[in-house]
Amino acid sequence: MSTLGIVSRNPETNEMRGSIGLLGRRNPLGIEIMPNPDKRGEKQPDFRIWSGPNDIGGGWIKKNRETGKPYISLRIFHPQIAPWPIFANLGRAAGQDDDDVLALIVNEAA
Repeated sequence: MSTLGIVSRNPETNEMRGSIGLLGRRNPLGIEIMPNPDKRGEKQPDFRIWSGPNDIGGGWIKKNRETGKPYISLRIFHPQIAPWPIFANLGRAAGQDDDDVLALIVNEAA
């Protein structure tokens, strides 16, 4: 599993802030994963992903087929990250006991 970045979640608002590491760059790309108040249909994302003023993707709440537990599946596109969309899931960051510190884990099967 490859970790793209780390975010911290505010449990009261469900907003997440953190960064994505960029290969060959000193400074990571700051991101915000915010609930989508404009969601009107099942295909629209539950979350929008922002880097500054730029909308770089979305997140959908899904259920694990085996456990039934919810998780967030992300689709991120930014030319500084890769020339194609990256698919990732939010999960507990390695070595963390805090449920509100999450890793962006690349979904290599997508």
